[in-house]
This record gives sequence, structure tokens and C-alpha cells, in this order.
Amino acid sequence: MSFSLWKKYTATMKKIFTHTSAVSTHHDLKLIQHLQRRRFPSIRQIFHIRHILSRGEKIILNGAIVVLCVGFVWLGASIVEAHRNPIAAVGGSYTEGLVGSPHLINPLFSNLNDADADISRLVYSGLFRYDPVQRLVPDLAVKYDVSDDKKVYTMYLRADATWHDGKHFTAKDVVFTFDLIQEQIVGSSLGVTFQGVKVEALDDATVRFTLQEPFSSFLSSLTVGILPEHVWSQIPSDQIRLAQRNLQPIGTGPYEFKRIVKDDAGYIHRVELTRFKNYYKEVPYIQDFAFEFFGDYDGPDGIVTALREQRIDGVSFVPYSMREKIERKHISLHTLKLPQYTALFFNEKNSVILSEKENRSALTSALDKERIVKEVLKNEGRIIQGPILEGFPGYNPNVSTTIFSQDSANKLLDKRSERISAADYRKQLKEKMLKEEQERVGLSADLSSTTTLAAVTSTEQLVEINKKVDEQLDLLLDSAQLFYRKNKDGSIWELNLVTADTPEYAQAAQLVAGYWQDVGVKVNVKKIDPKEMGRQALKIRDYDVLLYGVIVGGDPDQYSFWHSSQVEYPGLNLSQYESRVVDTILGKIRATIKSEELQSLYTELQNTILDDAPAVFLYTPTYTYALSDKVQGFAVDRIAQPSDRFANVSDWYTKTKGEWKF
Repeated sequence: MSFSLWKKYTATMKKIFTHTSAVSTHHDLKLIQHLQRRRFPSIRQIFHIRHILSRGEKIILNGAIVVLCVGFVWLGASIVEAHRNPIAAVGGSYTEGLVGSPHLINPLFSNLNDADADISRLVYSGLFRYDPVQRLVPDLAVKYDVSDDKKVYTMYLRADATWHDGKHFTAKDVVFTFDLIQEQIVGSSLGVTFQGVKVEALDDATVRFTLQEPFSSFLSSLTVGILPEHVWSQIPSDQIRLAQRNLQPIGTGPYEFKRIVKDDAGYIHRVELTRFKNYYKEVPYIQDFAFEFFGDYDGPDGIVTALREQRIDGVSFVPYSMREKIERKHISLHTLKLPQYTALFFNEKNSVILSEKENRSALTSALDKERIVKEVLKNEGRIIQGPILEGFPGYNPNVSTTIFSQDSANKLLDKRSERISAADYRKQLKEKMLKEEQERVGLSADLSSTTTLAAVTSTEQLVEINKKVDEQLDLLLDSAQLFYRKNKDGSIWELNLVTADTPEYAQAAQLVAGYWQDVGVKVNVKKIDPKEMGRQALKIRDYDVLLYGVIVGGDPDQYSFWHSSQVEYPGLNLSQYESRVVDTILGKIRATIKSEELQSLYTELQNTILDDAPAVFLYTPTYTYALSDKVQGFAVDRIAQPSDRFANVSDWYTKTKGEWKF
């Protein structure tokens, strides 16, 4: 057979075979469908489909299955997201770090220590409180009445409040607390506010306050936490400050005391609280609330390290110098408005120099407040000229200002003192110190010469003494100071400037010292551990000038800061300033309820204080609070006290759950 015939034969046979196969396959399918009586494969057949698929077809099938599963998951998640809301759930924990340590977790004393105030705010409740927008609202009280003469306040108390130990809260607790505040032996700084106020229980749920004179801000003073009478009545009044109960508080607040952690030396490292399930208002979501205490911000044992290692979830206060170190991806910085100002308080009773008004005025004009705010606060503060802050009666943005001029300050001080060059003063001081050292070691030689020596001494000894004195002078004198001032008796103008050992205050103190050195005043800066400020400085008023921050609070009353009755501790008249005129104005303010009169009286108060110059008012800062982004529900932007950042703590949460939409 030729090749062409063979080719035709094979082609014809192929067509016949293909047709036959197709017909056979068709008949096979028809037969299977007839037997199975279904047009689609069963589930069992579907699971065996891989046995008849090629490799490529298997890959396509697997991809289709993955896409289908992902689609179902996405669809389900979308449905859940569209029909369920994440809401706060009970549980979780929060730990806040702060510099300092608690001493007296007791509302009678806590206003002098930030750590005490923070814990007291969560443990104790007052008759009134400030809400998240700084409105004064009832707390343990439900309502109140005021007499027509504004001297009698009747409080009606909650019936559902209980103490953390299960006892029922009554009017006896209220009377006991305010009676204790008024006892002089207790030593509460709140005593002056309630001086002469009669407190009596009309029944278990009603308390009457009777004032000697009308006090327009009286309700705001009732935010102080109430103590349990059944716990504290067993402790003598003169032992209240020493009682162990001050570190194991029992209150009616949203959190109850759990435990305290100390080291071997007795230093408190941690205070732990837990949610109070029987709290009379909304019970907090966060289960455990703790405070961790540190000695400093920097260092391996400081707050910054603890925050980076996520051992703490927040920082109570962030100084301006620490912002960049503390701000992290998981940390939010909240800038809160706080009625606070930083000032230099002149202790008129402790320094002859400061006892004269002209000298105080000259020192005021020698300071460049703009530079201080710029360098210390990075311009995140506002210069102030007086004690009345924005938002309070009597505030005047155009109040007369003291113009910065060291020339004017020097001219004024030149009329009141003599100048001595830095070289001459060093020489005089060195001669005095050499003589004292000579007497100390028993030398009798003329120490102005190194060649004539007593038999018991030597040239080497004298050289060593001179070297030692020079080293002491280098530490004692600032080389940047070009001259000094002296009184007629030859004594040098010298001031001891005391402040808290924090980055902000330390830097501000050095700037102030530099400005005053430029007008011939020798300034010794002493920095005190913040937790020791009360004991080492405020209590005994051991300073010539105090650089300190004063928190005015939500009450515009300035009585405790400037009235002459408050010059001694625990009063807060830090300048020990006494003025009959100011005392009279403050008395009128407390008895006035008309806003127009208050405006006029506060204006008069500020003008009088500025004229007397008992202090230099520097700036009002903002309060920066660091909080982990795991904490939700924080909604505060204005506070009267740092502890007011917890105003809506019951709304904070770290855990969530879903809730279906209907």
C-alpha cells in the first residue's frame, strides 16, 4: 500500500474510533443517569473527584476552595461588624507610675501630697464632687437646701452608700469627719475653711451646716472625702496622723484598698486597689487599679524605663523635659487645663533684704519671664502677672505688668546698697577662710607669707591649706557673677532659694539665680526631694525664697494663700505675708454672693497684692498626663486638682465585648 493510501486509511479509522468513543461515552452517561436517577454527583462522588482530575485541574480546584472559604469568613465578619458593637467589659488592670510616695492616704491631709490625693480620690467620696467637665455635682449628698441668709446648708444623704467593710454610711460619719477637721490638734490644713462651722445630724440621712457668716464657695469645700466614724473614732485625735489606718484606708469610693507593697527599708513601692462591687454609682469596669512609686523619671529604676518595658500603663504627671522620652507608639499624652501657677514666694520674716518692699520690687523687675517660660516650658505655658487666673472672678488680662529691666533694678538697688567686685569679695572671703582654717589646725604664722612659719608647721601645710580654700571658693562662688552687694555692716546680700528637685523647677531656679546674680545678689539654690518638701520646707518655712507651684483648685477663694492667719503650717501663706487690707478683702469675699461685687473685690485683692509684692508670679503651666492606648473611656480635659483626672474613672475600660444591634 502506497504511503498516501495508508495516510487516508489511518485518518478514516481515527474518525471512526473517535465517533464510536463519543457515542459510547454518551451512552455510558445516559446509563449512569438512568441508574442513579440524578443529574448531579452525590457528596460521596464529589469527595472522589480528585481521582479523575489532572494536576492542573487540582490546583485550580484548591484555589477556588480557598477563595470560597475566605469569602465566607469575610462575609461573616462583615455581618458581625455591622450588627454588633464593641462595648466596655469588666476586667483587666491598670498601673500608673508617679514620682513620690504616699504618706497619709487620708482626705484630711491628702491635699499636701499628690500621691495621697490620687489614692484618696479613688477610695473616698465627698458630699460633692467635680464631674468630667468640672461642674460641682452632689455625690454622697443627693440634694441640699440653703437658707435665705445663706448661713444654713441642709444636706440630704444617699441611702444606698456603704463603706468598703460593709457598714452603712450615715450622717454620723459626716459630722465626725468635719468635727475632726476643726480640731486644732489634728492639724488638717482644711481646718481654716470650716472654722466656726457647726455640723449636726438631724437624722441618719440629714446633716445641717451652720456658718457664722455667708461663704459663697462653701459647697465647693464639701468635696473633701468623708471618713468612717466606726473606724476612726477609736483613735485619739492627737494620734490621727500616726495611725496605721492612714495606709489602709476604708472609704465609700469606686475602688477599695487591696494591699500595700514595701521594701525592707519600709519604702512603699506599690499600692493596689480593686473595684468596689457595692459602689452606689456606676461600678468601674477596670478590675484592678494600682499605683507604682518611683524616685525619679530617668535611670534604670525610673518611670521612663518602666513605661518602655510596659510594667506601667500611665504616668501621673509628665514634665516638659520628659515628654519626648515618655511619648511612645502605645502611649497617649493628654494635656489638661489646670488652675495652677508657679511663683517665687518671698519669705518676708526670714530675710532682712526681703522685708523691704523696694528690694522685692527690684528683684521682680530683674527677671525675664518670657525666657523662663521659653526655656523651662518650651513655650507651653502662659506668663502671669498676678494670682487671679483666667476663668476666675477678678481676672484681668491687661493687669499692669512689671517690665523686665536689669538696669532699672540695679539703679534701684544701688540706692540701697554698695557694690563690691567679684575679685575683691573673693579676696576678703579667702582671708577670712584662711584665718578660720589656721585656727582650726593651730597655726600661728602669718599666712599671707609662705616663708615665715611656726616651728610646728611647714611650707607644704600652708600650700595645702591655700589649695583647699581655693577649691572651696570655686564651689562657693559663681564665676559668672561680676559683683556683689553689701549692707552698711559689710554683710553680703545673700538669698537661699529653695525648690523641689524636679527638672522643671530645677531649671527655673537656675535661671532665676542667674538673673539675680546679675544685679549683685548671691543666690544659693537648694533642691529638695519632692516627697520631702512638706517636711523640710513648707512645715518650718525654712527658705528666703520658695519656687513652688500652687494649685488654686476649682474654688476661686484665695483665703488660705494670702490671709495672715495662714502664715504658719498647715496654712498655705508661703510668703508669711500679713496685710490688714488683704485680710479685710478676703473676709468680704467669703461673705459675698453677688457676682458683680465678687468681681470688684477680687480685682482689689489682686491689685493690693501686686503693690505689696510678696511674690513674683511667673507662669501657669498645663498638666500633661500619659495614658496607655489600651485604656479606653478617658474623657477629661479640664481639672481643678491633678486627682480630678479620675473624674470619670468608672467609665475607663481595658476589656471589651460585643453587643448585637437591634
